[in-house]
Amino acid sequence: MYKLSQIFIGYNDGKKEAKFRNDFEQFYFNYNKNYDKILSPDKFLLLGKKGTGKSLLGEYIKKKASTDSTWFCEISSYKQFKFHELTHLQTRDIKPNEYIAIWEWILLLEIGKLCSSDEAIDNMIRDKLQQFLLNNFSTLKIDMNKVVEITKKRNIKGSLLKDIFSIEGQAGDDTKYTPGTYLEYLDDLRETIFAALKTSNSRYTIIFDELDDQFRNEDVYKSNIISLIKVTDRINSLLYDMEIDCKIILLLRTDIFYQLNDPDLNKIEQDNSVKIDWGNVANVSSPLFDMVLLKIRQSISGMDNYDKMLLFKKLFPQNINYRTPDIFILGRTYFRPRDIVSYLNLIIDKYPDTFYFGFKGFLELEKAYSEYLYKEVKNELCGHVCDEEINEIFLLLKQFKKTDFTYSDIKEYYNNRKNLYKHIDLENALKIMFDFSIIGNKWLNKARDKHYYSWSYRENAEIDYDKDFVIHLGLRKELTL
Repeated sequence: MYKLSQIFIGYNDGKKEAKFRNDFEQFYFNYNKNYDKILSPDKFLLLGKKGTGKSLLGEYIKKKASTDSTWFCEISSYKQFKFHELTHLQTRDIKPNEYIAIWEWILLLEIGKLCSSDEAIDNMIRDKLQQFLLNNFSTLKIDMNKVVEITKKRNIKGSLLKDIFSIEGQAGDDTKYTPGTYLEYLDDLRETIFAALKTSNSRYTIIFDELDDQFRNEDVYKSNIISLIKVTDRINSLLYDMEIDCKIILLLRTDIFYQLNDPDLNKIEQDNSVKIDWGNVANVSSPLFDMVLLKIRQSISGMDNYDKMLLFKKLFPQNINYRTPDIFILGRTYFRPRDIVSYLNLIIDKYPDTFYFGFKGFLELEKAYSEYLYKEVKNELCGHVCDEEINEIFLLLKQFKKTDFTYSDIKEYYNNRKNLYKHIDLENALKIMFDFSIIGNKWLNKARDKHYYSWSYRENAEIDYDKDFVIHLGLRKELTL
């Protein structure tokens, strides 16, 4: 007999899942063939809401690459990257293109790091490239914050890059090259990297992750990300035209991407992006349960003999508060793997020796799960609005103490207590809450005598102040509602 403790549902954090679970790839659910899609030549921008599995897909790509000696793959974390430091290295291009040059420099250096370890590359070019990296950055394992710090000093020593082309007859041997700005050697670095890649039949994949960690709703950040997207598109296109098997992939949250404004972004979104979207089906046919059941099958031998519905009923046999388990669970999520994984792991930790997910576990752990979801939403709001606004938005809901309400109801309450909510405007606060699915709209269809709901996370709906509002089920326990 199996126990819940034998089931590996996954980690809340995809990077930690890959780090601490050596065989995590065996439990990976390739939903909608997103793995295959993002590796196709025309795709490079992976978009998804927070918690939908972008980082885990990146780790899955890297794990797959590790089984192929000719596939060089690296995930570069920009979690601690100092975007504001790039203001010292911007060009005079029209906004928001002022960071394109420095991002091209960074991208090329990321590729150069991988090239330095590829023994299939022409020895002369690789040696020169390695020496260039060592002369300027003192290591082949380059930290990009350090790169920016050194590049700001305007003392780049690029003569080795020139030497490569002087040997090939593209520059005079007697030319003297002195240290200068990165812009003076950008063309040479590009030509060197491309020349190196052309001598190798290896495959290269570089994944930029955690770009959203430093997100602030400010022009500096937005211009940086727009510049990065555009130059990534250009470099990938050049590499494809030269028949070089090298690609850069960017992972970015959709809520941040839609804050960006540039004429080229719509074309890139349509032609070059892959979106991780787990749908809006609130029953057992949701792909989120396909994911969960795959993990259960992989965890426990013999489960392959059960079809989907039989296995689901075996693991989730009981209704919860008069709701079927699929509707109860998904109604408390934002249709993200992270949500359902977090809820089920709470039950596994509390009841490791049981052999199904019963109603008692869901009800007992609902408060702990609600606390998790509350923190997730607060974290997602960071950067979009200031901390004071976030705190007062939730304070208003806690003190108002209603799960369902009208605009006039909450407006009256708010107007009588404005001194408690000095950092928020009610109408704007409600829009923020709706856009991040803290609240949704609710209305009665009198002909059918049935209530209907609209949520931003389910159908990208817009707020309607004339309809009733309802607080998301997953947040209610933490809001003491």
